[in-house]
Amino acid sequence: MTYNAKYPTVVHSFILSLMLVQGIYQLLHENYGRAVVQLSIAFIIAFSYFIRYQVRVNKTSIHYQVMFLHVVLTSKEISCMDISKIVFKQIGRSSRAAYIFTNKFLPVRLVNFKPESMYGELHSFGKNNLLTIVMKDDFLYKRQEISKES
Repeated sequence: MTYNAKYPTVVHSFILSLMLVQGIYQLLHENYGRAVVQLSIAFIIAFSYFIRYQVRVNKTSIHYQVMFLHVVLTSKEISCMDISKIVFKQIGRSSRAAYIFTNKFLPVRLVNFKPESMYGELHSFGKNNLLTIVMKDDFLYKRQEISKES
């Protein structure tokens, strides 16, 4: 199954509006250097709204993609042989995360993916391929769907 995520949040929207207001203010007061910097930051934040993340979990591998307007920017195929461990954590009050530590790449951080059944599928992927699975206590207390046996 394919799982999707996008990261822009309320904080991004607040910073975007702040940069736009300050940039226009600096432009009106003829501080062009500051205006260019602040408007370019706002431009970058506006483009971040179109970045999407996609994960597919197969029997022996995990396929991870970063897309911008349906154009694939980067794609990784992580084999179960390359994975050293999978760490499940609770991020904030309502978000869960999984970190996939590999031997070849930097760790892959999986946060805010929908549907949330991805974390259960990652857990079963780790158990089926005999990988090291680390589950933090706050992750277990929040969700009782996955047992601590692994």
